[in-house]
Amino acid sequence: MSGITIERAGYGCYNSTTDCTSQVQTLYSGGRRVFLANNSDYGGDPAPGQRKYLYIFWETNDGTYQSGVTGENDDHGINVP
Repeated sequence: MSGITIERAGYGCYNSTTDCTSQVQTLYSGGRRVFLANNSDYGGDPAPGQRKYLYIFWETNDGTYQSGVTGENDDHGINVP
């Protein structure tokens, strides 16, 4: 068990952001540790024609909180331990 809890995740831009917490939790529990911003993993395109961002907030096993953000077409993604 990793000791990480995905608290919240969203995908989109400005006021066109969708809650994708459950998708990220499912992917994480399936073994994914690097998350990229893309339409296919998070339920479609919430803002056609705009560059989207993925953000993830998580709690570590020692009770601290961390977060990450990545933009669409960025290749580094968010690394959740």
